Amino acid sequence: MGISCITRNTYCILPFLLLILIITPSSSSLSPKDIVTKELLNKFCSGSDITNPNLCLKWLNRTTSISINGLINLTVKETREFGLKNQALMSKLARSSGKDLNLKGSYEACVDSHGQAIKELEKAQKFLSSSSFKQAVSAISNAFDKASNCKDAFEGPSNEPPMVANRIEDFTFMCYIDWSLASLVN
Repeated sequence: MGISCITRNTYCILPFLLLILIITPSSSSLSPKDIVTKELLNKFCSGSDITNPNLCLKWLNRTTSISINGLINLTVKETREFGLKNQALMSKLARSSGKDLNLKGSYEACVDSHGQAIKELEKAQKFLSSSSFKQAVSAISNAFDKASNCKDAFEGPSNEPPMVANRIEDFTFMCYIDWSLASLVN
C-alpha cells in the first residue's frame, strides 16, 4: 500500500514547519535594546516559574528605564558579587566549624561550588559584552547548576545556620533570575 499524496506532503513539509517554529522567536522574547518598565518587571516577576515574586520585584524594581541588555548585565554583575560574599562567608565558616566534619565538608563544598558558579557568571559577563546571548544563557544556566550544588551539600540533617541557608537560597534564586531574563532576549 502506497503513501497518499497528502501524507507524503505532510512528511515533506513537517521538517520545514519545525524549522520555522525553532527560528521564529516567541511572543515573550525581547530585544536587548528594549527599555525596562515597571509593567515588564511586574509581568516577569509574577511569571509562573518565579518562585519568589516579592524578592524578584524587590531586587529588580529599581532598574527601570534601562535597556534589557543593561538589566541583564547589572543582575549578572550583582549576582556574581553576592556569590563572592557568600563564598568568603562559607570559607570563614569552614575554618571555624570546629570538630563538626560534616558541617565543615558542606561549607567547603559550597566554597567550591560558589567558585565554579562565579566563574560561569564571569563567562556570562564576557558573552553579554559581545551580545552573545545564547552563550550567556548557557553560562548562566551552568552557574545556576553550580549554585544548586551548594544547597545540595546541606541536604539531610545538619546544624547549618538559617542565615546560611537563606544566603544559599538567595544566590541560587539570583542565578535563576539572571537565566530567566537572559532567556527572554532573542
